[in-house]
Amino acid sequence: MDNLWNPANKTASICKWAENLHHQAKDVFLKDRTHAHLIFLFKDTGPVGINPVPPKTDHVQIYNAIRRTIKDNDLYAVIHIGEAWTYFRKSEKDHTAFQLLDGEIKVSELKDEDKSEALYLRMESADGNCIVYIDKIIRDGENVQLGEEMIIRDEDRKWF
Repeated sequence: MDNLWNPANKTASICKWAENLHHQAKDVFLKDRTHAHLIFLFKDTGPVGINPVPPKTDHVQIYNAIRRTIKDNDLYAVIHIGEAWTYFRKSEKDHTAFQLLDGEIKVSELKDEDKSEALYLRMESADGNCIVYIDKIIRDGENVQLGEEMIIRDEDRKWF
């Protein structure tokens, strides 16, 4: 995938990396029924590292480590891949969604019927691009599938 990087067009390059890693992550997940938790690091010149995240690491620790790594290493972009609990709001005035956004509760603390597993990829770059891919995980005994992908662009919360 190194041929995907064009230093003259970093924005297009990082978006292409995110799209390709998303496709690969889906393939790996469907084959293995799970996906490792990984962080890909990029400088202006292209990819510089891949870091596995230890199991049961709290997301606040992960995001703080990402922010620190960006500053310490003058990174251009980060791609974060893994599995996550998700919540899809049920209406515009969904009280649970507000509680989650305000930090009163965590998605992992919700009842099983209110949360979903998802394959998650988030890309963010220093020039303001942010793309999140979410693929709902559907488990039925030994059968594991991915639901329709959701793509969210330019999220409000930033690492940079």
